Amino acid sequence: MPDLAPQPLVERRPRGGADVLVVAVAEIFEADVTERLGRHVRRAIEASEAGAFVLDLSAVRFLTSGALGLLINLRAQLAERGYGFALAGAAGEVAYILDCTRLAEVMPVYPTVEQALGAIGVPPGCGG
Repeated sequence: MPDLAPQPLVERRPRGGADVLVVAVAEIFEADVTERLGRHVRRAIEASEAGAFVLDLSAVRFLTSGALGLLINLRAQLAERGYGFALAGAAGEVAYILDCTRLAEVMPVYPTVEQALGAIGVPPGCGG
């Protein structure tokens, strides 16, 4: 019998005091996907003891304004709690959208997860 449970949309990978939250969905354009992604990210954060988070968008190929609103909301919630937050790995259309919307002026956006981790103080190659 096939597994009918929905697959997690985020994988949490501890990295030296920070957690990399890897988004495992390619297109974030439907409201229910955006809502589910938000729930999965919040659960990953609540289950963590990390002081900073990097959201890895390298698998994401498209997102809408609703998804951008989710990112802004997450950053604000984490900032209120004193946690660091950065985006990483955006490419193609997603990088273009982040650039056009000037999201990098609101939160840190890095080409790679390693660069984002370095910016928040995690030494290169530091594992969990």
